[in-house]
This record gives sequence, structure tokens and C-alpha cells, in this order.
Amino acid sequence: MAGLELLSDQGYRLDGRKATELRKVQARMGVFAQADGSAYLEQGNTKALAVVYGPHEVSDMDGGGLLGCEVHAAGLVTDRAVINCQYSMATFSTAERKRRPHGDRKSTEMSLHLKQTFEAAVMTQLYPRSQIDIYVKVNMERGI
Repeated sequence: MAGLELLSDQGYRLDGRKATELRKVQARMGVFAQADGSAYLEQGNTKALAVVYGPHEVSDMDGGGLLGCEVHAAGLVTDRAVINCQYSMATFSTAERKRRPHGDRKSTEMSLHLKQTFEAAVMTQLYPRSQIDIYVKVNMERGI
């Protein structure tokens, strides 16, 4: 077979795990006292930090998160909360050391996926005229 072999002859991955074995997962919640919610997650050598603020009063009407919401002349969203998500990766997080400007394609797509996921999971109708901000920062992405 050409290319990189994923499993050794004994059936182990490069990091010593069996083919059916998951990477070790660690999670700590409440890592930032100032935020309404926060978590630090590790899976293998991938490390990420998530922070949530809200629900709180809507502050950014030009944030692009108002599609499908009822907006009155006063500029308030009345029927449900607006969820804003921002995903980013630290420039040192991958081996390629690629500078990722804010708003690059991968970050934009991941932000959109996060937004869609949380809009489906959070009962936004319980928080009319409010906003929930979710920030995810990947500090290391090594996969293994």
C-alpha cells in the first residue's frame, strides 16, 4: 500500500493506540470567572478553550447574526436570542505555522457550523431581545 501506513503490523497507531481506541479526553469547566460559561478541552494533543457570554442585551446589530429574526424599527430582535459565534486558531497551534487572519475561510466556516449547532441546541425563544456570544479558540491542533 502506497503512502503513510496508519496501523503497524501489530494493529497499533503511531501514538500507540489500538485501531478502536479513542484519544484521551480531558475537560475543565469554569476556567474563566468573568464569563457566564467556559471550558478547556483536550483530546490527544488538540487543546481548545470555549467561552460563553450571555444571554445579555443585544449589542451588535451589524454582526450578521440577525437573519430570520423579527427586527422592529427600534432595531430590537423580539422573538428570540441572537447567537454569535467566533472560532479562531492560535498562529502557533499547528505545525505549519501559517498566519491565519481573522475571518479566513476555515475560521468563517467553523464559526458558521458552531452557530448552526448552537441555534439548534439552545432554546433561543426563551431569551427574547437578547444575545449569546460564543468564542472558541484552538491553542494546539496536532491531531495525535
